[in-house]
Amino acid sequence: MNYLGPSALILALGVIAPVSAQKAQEDLGVTLPVARSAVPEFSSQKLDLAQCVALALAQNTEIRRAKEEVKRREGVAIEVRSELLPKITAQGNFDYQNKSLSGILVQNGFVSADELNWNAGVRVSQLLFDGGAGLSRTRAARIAQSQSVLLLQNTIDEVILKVRRTVYAVLVNRSLIDVQDEAVRLREQQLSLQEKKFKAGTVTKFNVLTADVELANTMPQLIRARNNKRIAEVELARVLALDYPLEQPDDWSPPVQVVGELPYQPAVVSLDTSLINAVNNRPDLRATKAEMQRQNELMKAAKADAFIPKITGTGGYDVIQNPSSSSFTQSLDGPVANITGTWTLFDGMQTTGRLDQLKAQLVAAEVAAEEKRREVETQVRDAVVKLEEAQEIVISQQKNMEQARESLRLAEARFNVGAGIQLDIINAQSNLTQAQFNELQGRFDYNVALALLERATASPLGPKEPPPVPKPSALFPPPRPKINLQASTDVRPQPAQ
Repeated sequence: MNYLGPSALILALGVIAPVSAQKAQEDLGVTLPVARSAVPEFSSQKLDLAQCVALALAQNTEIRRAKEEVKRREGVAIEVRSELLPKITAQGNFDYQNKSLSGILVQNGFVSADELNWNAGVRVSQLLFDGGAGLSRTRAARIAQSQSVLLLQNTIDEVILKVRRTVYAVLVNRSLIDVQDEAVRLREQQLSLQEKKFKAGTVTKFNVLTADVELANTMPQLIRARNNKRIAEVELARVLALDYPLEQPDDWSPPVQVVGELPYQPAVVSLDTSLINAVNNRPDLRATKAEMQRQNELMKAAKADAFIPKITGTGGYDVIQNPSSSSFTQSLDGPVANITGTWTLFDGMQTTGRLDQLKAQLVAAEVAAEEKRREVETQVRDAVVKLEEAQEIVISQQKNMEQARESLRLAEARFNVGAGIQLDIINAQSNLTQAQFNELQGRFDYNVALALLERATASPLGPKEPPPVPKPSALFPPPRPKINLQASTDVRPQPAQ
């Protein structure tokens, strides 16, 4: 297991979010706000996917909380490591006793005198030997610190996935609104045409009622698309830590307006390579494996505490008042040293209970790592299957839309010359709307599946330039080289945006 060192910790704390935000600010021309506050400068601003990700990295509350946990773990590691370092203390004492409380018998009477005593010194104490218990606890604390950095990276990947999913939801519902608007417009035209023909006496009232019913049946889909877009915008504002204006609670204008189109760029993926990347790169899986090592170090420390003696050395220099002199200023000084050893012979079965707990925790950590590995592999397989399914849907529906448009044109032409019936137009309009809906839903599912696969493998996928649309049978070519973990936070703007 490789753990993130100090440089990676600095990267996680000071670079991952701020540098990503700063880079987005320079490259994309967006002024990023400060965290922990509302962001009025982003109100009514238009942001694309990459800018939304940069904003989330800068001020998402989950990421900020994970950063604080990294700092806390760093403090714990420093505290535990202090057990191995020397301790330096200064001490002093001054005693005064009034003469009325003391007496010195001299012949037949008492001669009273005030008593003054003082001493001062410096002590240096150092753990000399504890069987490696302190080293094991220090290593366990460092592992916990590395775990917190891995969990920070995992939180960042989760937040990026949430941003991408919600941005895609906004884009797909905005496109669905356009599709439903077009469907409503076509049915309104059809209703108007039927009303004119009814007035001219060329069709019956049935045709008018049928067109009116078809128009009414189209409206719920339009209403649903509008509401879904609003819900996605609310969720995006939450992920970006943005607030709707409290002074206008009825104002549903989103703090951020997403720009761009829902892209479709086929990515070449390999299941074998994806599984390898996931097992090697997933930060949460690496964190569960690190927990096994941490519990193992704690077990070593507990055994050393129980079965090996502990030796501590102390040295220093003291200055005391001369006890044989009544002068306050006369003193004696010199070095002092002490070595203390302790060895617990019987502790009432306390050690047995502690070791049983640690053994159970170690086994639980091993089981958790095994379960997490299966979970990660399942996520990869699920994402690959969804990616393949969505790609096949998009490929099939892109051609289907062209055929549906042509079918609608022919149905309208046949009806206008009296060779067709109204039902042909209704069916053609419904087929076109359904084909457009399926194609958009396929795009959305494909982008979400790609985001899920990148999250599952902790590796960026997808080409920089969109290739020709491949056949479904060519979806899985030979594996690509592995990509390291740090690249998992990169989100490139799609050319289609």
